[in-house]
Amino acid sequence: IDGNLVTLSENIFMYKNSAQAIFLLSSFCGKLGVNLCLVTNSSSTKIANFGFVVPSAIFSDVKTISIQNLPDAVGACVLPCVSVNHGLKIISGLCHVLRYILKFKIKNHDDSKFLKGLLGHKQCCLKASSEISSRTNLCEVLAPQIIDHWLPSYDSDIPPPILQFEGHMRKPIVIHNMDKMQRIVLERLEAKDIVTKEPPNKKIKARKRVIKTNDLPPLEHVFTEGVEFMISDLALLPCMHSFIQLSGHKLCDLKLSLPLTLLWYHRLHSIDDVVKAASNCGVKLIPVSEFVGHKKTNFENGTYQLDITLRRDLPGIIVKVNELVNIKFENLERKCIELQWETFPSSVHPTQGELSLARASRKCHQIENIVGAVMETCKKDDVIVDFCSGGGHVGIVLAYLLPSCKVILVENKEESLDRAYQRIQTLKLKNIMLYQCNLDQFSKDFDIGIALHACGVATDMVLQKCISNHASFVISPCCYGKIQNTATLTYPQSSMFKNSLISYEQLVLLGHGGDQTSWNFESEKSKQGKHCMGLVDSDRCHFATESNYRTKMYTMLPTNCSPKNNLIVGVLK
Repeated sequence: IDGNLVTLSENIFMYKNSAQAIFLLSSFCGKLGVNLCLVTNSSSTKIANFGFVVPSAIFSDVKTISIQNLPDAVGACVLPCVSVNHGLKIISGLCHVLRYILKFKIKNHDDSKFLKGLLGHKQCCLKASSEISSRTNLCEVLAPQIIDHWLPSYDSDIPPPILQFEGHMRKPIVIHNMDKMQRIVLERLEAKDIVTKEPPNKKIKARKRVIKTNDLPPLEHVFTEGVEFMISDLALLPCMHSFIQLSGHKLCDLKLSLPLTLLWYHRLHSIDDVVKAASNCGVKLIPVSEFVGHKKTNFENGTYQLDITLRRDLPGIIVKVNELVNIKFENLERKCIELQWETFPSSVHPTQGELSLARASRKCHQIENIVGAVMETCKKDDVIVDFCSGGGHVGIVLAYLLPSCKVILVENKEESLDRAYQRIQTLKLKNIMLYQCNLDQFSKDFDIGIALHACGVATDMVLQKCISNHASFVISPCCYGKIQNTATLTYPQSSMFKNSLISYEQLVLLGHGGDQTSWNFESEKSKQGKHCMGLVDSDRCHFATESNYRTKMYTMLPTNCSPKNNLIVGVLK
């Protein structure tokens, strides 16, 4: 990246709607060996009023840059982001950036046990994407929007995300060590009753009373994730503080409408390190102790349930959709897609991505089908994006075989990209880079989009991303039963299916039918599953056709390389 802008290999770029959470967490962690680049929305480099004061002493350097002058690699994703290893890897999205800051501090800090606790069980707090996790969505999407849009035009209504958080705090806790934590609470409440008193005859050993799990006391939310303070609490504190400070409600009114939110805010106020971090950012938390209470009100969490079933309704739905579409699977010629794996450097082979030999063999066949389809459509200097790339099995092969093309890996799992990075470094590939972010946070133009076994709705996010970029696509779907309507996607997608009155529920049921496939390819259930996959993919192909694409559906060869062996390919006419 621009040498005048960057002096270290780690640089955080951020815009105003993410500033407060990043400032607070950075101040909480202490001195960081990274640069901070504040992005303005004009050619001026004047620092915008982010609400919180920049804790400049925390960072190695603080600079400003206009959004028009962002480096290309940074401009290709949603801010905030981190540029790592001089732009080879980009980490995008607020939750990923917050996790990066914390893990960076842990890596360079001797006494990191407390900081590790902020990442939760198996370091998974805020790890899932916003499409999957309601908590990530609240911290990354909804809360920053409140700071930017709700408060300046605030009238009387409490913003829905604030109410959503209050509702979340009313729900029962679900944590990995529930039984253990309940017993700790029980010991505190009934310490004298857990162990019987010492018997008169000391030869008889005292026996512990057996407490059944069903008899343990229920746990209530203390913090966002349950009973332990984590990074999500710090991510949400700026939003909640701004709301409490700037809203038109009096605290006595909020006590009635948001009792648990106020209680949570009060608990954070009692943590000295949080108060100190906020103070370093120029913020003084508001005393609310006299307005907090402990009484909970009922909260019902409505869940959507299908009223149609596989056994009863699936056959009729298959007949209905069969009248609409004629499924036709084609095959790529085996001789045209075979790769000479033995001639490749060892780091190109999937076994270098920590796969077993048997699984790597199947993965090789899957890669061959994707690569074969890409080879038929790609041109010199094309930009190829491997969405949901995992450890980069497909993208690394393409980067090796197509040195004139640029390959980009997009994946939200840090561990997977770390494995890909090690292989790329070994191969010394210069035409590949990595983005750790969600699908919707990647915004760079590209020519071909690929995805091998993108799970559920991720397949359709890739499809829509390709169509909006007028890019060709090569996609192998997976987890058909996980398709569901989202804020940006509704099923069915094609006008053909919608006009034929194929309902959302019916298409979802076809998806569940598609997940009946198994390694027993000749069983009747697997054959039905293959047909259901084809029907769901037909909706995807017709959706692309209506956007001026030529589409084909393939069965990957050999067919036993995966039960999910469909491949949909589209090229703009």
